[in-house]
Amino acid sequence: MAVAAVNAMSRPPDFIMFTGDLTHTTDDPKERRQRLSEFREIASGLKVKDVRFMPGEHDASLDNGKAFKEFFGPTNYTFDHKGVHFIVLDNVSDPRATIGDEQLAWLAADLKRQRNDAPIVVFTHRPLFDLMPQWDWATRDGAKAIELLMPYQNVTVFYGHIHQEHHHMTAHIAHHAAKGLMFPLPAPGSQPNRTPLPWDPAQPYKGLGFRGVDAELKEAQYKLTEYPVVTKGQG
Repeated sequence: MAVAAVNAMSRPPDFIMFTGDLTHTTDDPKERRQRLSEFREIASGLKVKDVRFMPGEHDASLDNGKAFKEFFGPTNYTFDHKGVHFIVLDNVSDPRATIGDEQLAWLAADLKRQRNDAPIVVFTHRPLFDLMPQWDWATRDGAKAIELLMPYQNVTVFYGHIHQEHHHMTAHIAHHAAKGLMFPLPAPGSQPNRTPLPWDPAQPYKGLGFRGVDAELKEAQYKLTEYPVVTKGQG
């Protein structure tokens, strides 16, 4: 349904990013690859051919991302599009829910090449901030990544994992999550644990779905105000 909806858009997107959990967890390496293959086949139906992927913990945490890399390539990378610098961070291949020192050093080196006012968008699966650590809705060293991003004026983070719309600010950095296409999860802290919301055959898509966001750029208006000039002495 999601593929059909995207293909029906009157104005196709420039590119598509999947923010992880392409499949459901399995202990069987053969089954894991079968599921990744099936997902790749589904995604191949998108008319937009610039499609990018990143793993969720369901895809990568049991084998450190090995199977995911076989099908979709690196788990962390960067790219540029229309003047915006995009950074994909992997905070799921390590089952301890960390980014890791090596990747943080890679992030720091990449950011050093950017202007302080450069528009930067970060994609990651788990939230970088502590949303609900007791539900595994956090990244153990996410604060270190945010610290590296903090000097940059125009940073936006998109993440998955929580399967619902959520918005958060760490100083001037905005963090956004959207609803998932499967397995609706409860709002943070709304129940003792994070078990999926009960299946309701009368409302099969309750808590699932997607949204559209329209952005409009408005020309800034400046008003010139005249102030009297007071001079002392001659002239």
